[in-house]
Amino acid sequence: MKGILSRALLEKTPIEIIYMSQNGILTQRFIEVIEINEATIKAFCLLRGKKRTFKIESILSAAVPRKRGNVKHAN
Repeated sequence: MKGILSRALLEKTPIEIIYMSQNGILTQRFIEVIEINEATIKAFCLLRGKKRTFKIESILSAAVPRKRGNVKHAN
């Protein structure tokens, strides 16, 4: 998990996370990682359009989103 977060920070690429809030609600977020701390990350949430702090332990999955519609066909 921290590997994907670190790579997103270094490469400044957005990632997709599945996050469980304090009240147990699952959300899918697209974020740009700004800072990684011991227990949290600071990120710009593209869904909310604001900086947010996420607990690393509450991030259930993290991945580079697949690009859609970018398939090139051989002629």
